[in-house]
This record gives sequence, C-alpha cells and structure tokens, in this order.
Amino acid sequence: MHGSYHWSFERLLAASLVPMTAAAFVTSGSNYPVFDGLFGIGLVMHSHIGFDCMLVDYLHPRKFPFLGNFMRWTLRTMTLGVLVGVYQFNTNDIGLTELIAKAWKA
Repeated sequence: MHGSYHWSFERLLAASLVPMTAAAFVTSGSNYPVFDGLFGIGLVMHSHIGFDCMLVDYLHPRKFPFLGNFMRWTLRTMTLGVLVGVYQFNTNDIGLTELIAKAWKA
C-alpha cells in the first residue's frame, strides 16, 4: 500500500510543477515569496525523489552495503544544502520566479 501512495505523490508533485512553472511567468514582476518558497521546495523534492530512485535501482544497500548507504547519505546532505541555497536565493536575491523570467527573456 505504501508504494501506491508514494507513486501517487511523485506523480502529483511532477504534475504540479507544470502549473507552478507557468505561474512563475505570470507573477515574475511581483514579489511572491510564498510562491517562490513552494516552487523551490517542489523542485528540490522532485529532484531528490528522482535521484533516490536511481540510487535504489543501481546502488541498492543489500548489494552495495557501504556504497549504497554512503551515496544515500550524500544525497540527503546535498539536498539539505540545496534547500539552504534556495532559501538564501529566495530571501537575499531575486528569487526563483524572477530568475526564470530573466532566463526566458535572455
């Protein structure tokens, strides 16, 4: 049962990124820190889930006991670092929505 909820959550998260990216263009001129935060967390969660699935498929801890666990903890550490970076970018710089708008216009 857990697998079906996990799969549904992954699909819902991936599908929600499409309208959030489109909304980034609509709200790019305004200041929406909550939207930037949700968008940043959604992108990081989506990436983390994808890399975690890759590690489970190719470096399963039963087959690679040290390397599998080491890479899983490396992924968790990197995800935490990216979350801190996204938070800093959203609070001290232009934010993700403005970045996407500027990158699209460039």
